[in-house]
Amino acid sequence: MQYNIIAIGSELTLGLSVNTNAPFIAKRLGQEGYSCNYQVSVPDNIKLISKAIGKSLEEADGVIITGGLGPTLDDLTRDAICDAIGCKLEYQPWLAEIIKERYGSRSTPLPEITYRQAYMPSGARPIIPTIGSAPGIILEMEGKFVISLPGVPREMKEMVETEVVPWLNKRYLINEAFRIRVLRTTARTEASLQNSVKDIMDSLENVTVGIIASPGEIQLQLLARGQSEAEAEASIKNAEARFVERLGPIIFGFDDETLEEVVGRLLKQHGLTLSLAESCTGGLTSKKITDVPGSSDYFLGGVVSYSNDAKVNLLNVSEQTLVRQGAVSAATALAMAVGVRGKFGSDVGLAITGIAGPTGGTLDKPVGLIYIALSHESISYSNKFVFFGSRDIIRLKSANAALDMLRYHILDNLKSAGGDVS
Repeated sequence: MQYNIIAIGSELTLGLSVNTNAPFIAKRLGQEGYSCNYQVSVPDNIKLISKAIGKSLEEADGVIITGGLGPTLDDLTRDAICDAIGCKLEYQPWLAEIIKERYGSRSTPLPEITYRQAYMPSGARPIIPTIGSAPGIILEMEGKFVISLPGVPREMKEMVETEVVPWLNKRYLINEAFRIRVLRTTARTEASLQNSVKDIMDSLENVTVGIIASPGEIQLQLLARGQSEAEAEASIKNAEARFVERLGPIIFGFDDETLEEVVGRLLKQHGLTLSLAESCTGGLTSKKITDVPGSSDYFLGGVVSYSNDAKVNLLNVSEQTLVRQGAVSAATALAMAVGVRGKFGSDVGLAITGIAGPTGGTLDKPVGLIYIALSHESISYSNKFVFFGSRDIIRLKSANAALDMLRYHILDNLKSAGGDVS
């Protein structure tokens, strides 16, 4: 079964909000074997929404819409569905009562506009909300379907899991089984990663591989097909094992694992504590570390030493080092790592200094030049990087590179000690 996704909202087309609903729907339904042809965002305009729905029904088996089901006047999805397929909205008193219950007891009566949500396209089956108040819509006509879901992510996700997936599986009875596995790597480029594994990709049967790049990370996305769940599972495990054997520690995690989660787990397993000194990243690395629940077990604190004075006064970087080598240098990064480790009494000190841009670069020290240093026991060392992209991209790549540098350091120490590096 092939379908399209339409995300409704002028805030999306104006760039004021990021569409996170469509990727979730495509990934979740992809796990069931359903293919999304394309995703499109449409503003709050009946004619444009109707046109997108009609085009989707011409090209695919159905369309899944998210957004525009609320009670306000700019929630136009119900009207647009009717315009697209030529039906009318019908008021459902029983649905109005459910909506009233969803709002609970209030001291003032609900505004009459709230009950706009009780109107359904004729012939539609409502999806009763258990979170929020907006009912979803399932509508079948002439072998096609229209599914409309709320735009609030948690309301949408709940309906996808409890109603949409079961309904689609019952309707389409797919005879194939599917398995998805994501291998997350710190490869430098898509091309370099593909060159490393192209022969494996070409030799795989029943497994398709996509290479997806994002700042500081490149993913291998594996989709296995089989006549049974056991066959699909065996295919994807075989493919995964071959990639892992070939790429080794360049693979830092799987599926939804983040680099900061993996690093946190390694710190905890090895009994290490960490402190951070950041200049150009402005605390981004500390944020990534502390986004992980339980990070207080291993993260002691961080210093954003943006100015030279902060580097001197907070991290004991010598003024002589700053004058002779500059704030963006291996020597300064090393001094920051040693200084923050001493300040917090941590086992490991990690430091980042560089030029994130867009200004401040020179011929000798261009925008994107980053030094990352690590201090642990009697070992201190610094690595040089040159990243490209916007200021935000350079900062994100720097934070990820620092975490990956720490990951490799821990793995090397565990290996030398004969420990478990899994």
